[in-house]
Amino acid sequence: MADLFQETIKQRLQEAQFVLVGIGSEFAPSFAPMERDGFYAKLLEDARGREDEERRNQYLRFHYLTRRPDQRILAAYHELAELLDGKNYFIVSLGTDDLIYASGLDAARIVTPCGGFRAMQCSRGCHTDQEPLVMDENVQKELLASLDECAGDWDQVDFPVCAECVEPLWFNQISTPGYREEGYLPRWQDYTAWLQGTLNCRLCILELGVGMQFPQIIRFPFEKTAFYNQKADFFRVHSRLYQLPEELKGRGTSVAADPVDFLRTFKEGGQ
Repeated sequence: MADLFQETIKQRLQEAQFVLVGIGSEFAPSFAPMERDGFYAKLLEDARGREDEERRNQYLRFHYLTRRPDQRILAAYHELAELLDGKNYFIVSLGTDDLIYASGLDAARIVTPCGGFRAMQCSRGCHTDQEPLVMDENVQKELLASLDECAGDWDQVDFPVCAECVEPLWFNQISTPGYREEGYLPRWQDYTAWLQGTLNCRLCILELGVGMQFPQIIRFPFEKTAFYNQKADFFRVHSRLYQLPEELKGRGTSVAADPVDFLRTFKEGGQ
């Protein structure tokens, strides 16, 4: 059955003038292995209960994803990049891990409203060096190196700090107090302008692993787009929440599958 869905999606992608992709929480990497790793487990335990526990955990997740990226998820993104090659597409992702940006997909065609690790910010709302976000890669490289050498001791970690108030910086993510939306809003404006141009055109909508986390960002708007565009083909792939609303019955396709595995086997199944 998965082979049939893959072949159908591949055909609709080829026929489409525009392709809209939504990436949900089923594409999120697991951080459970950190609890079983001596290095991370000690730092996680030491951070537990601290006022800044979430910020320290952000640092550790950043280190973990950089040093040990999830190859399974990366492979799925690379397959998606091949499927979208040459197409006029836009991707809306709820991910905060930034693995999608290491896939070969065009970063200018991706918006991540929940933020990620590509920028840092002050939780107090300072405008560091007259800018709301810190985009300096060297700051992040120094944080990684400091964690590499800390031997499981937070006191040995050199925290990056705000140039204005000297408080430690957070990553620009939705879990950060005072989350600065400036990090994604310019790309969101590009997305909304792009979406307006798809009206009455052959549009293929591919929703991958999107559940009920922030449904107002992807799930509900994608359904609305498919409903109003009579030339749209809608595919929803999710391991559990694959059901379609009544309004899309007969016009959409639901696939009960893990979206990461579904993409990883696409080349085999679609041939």
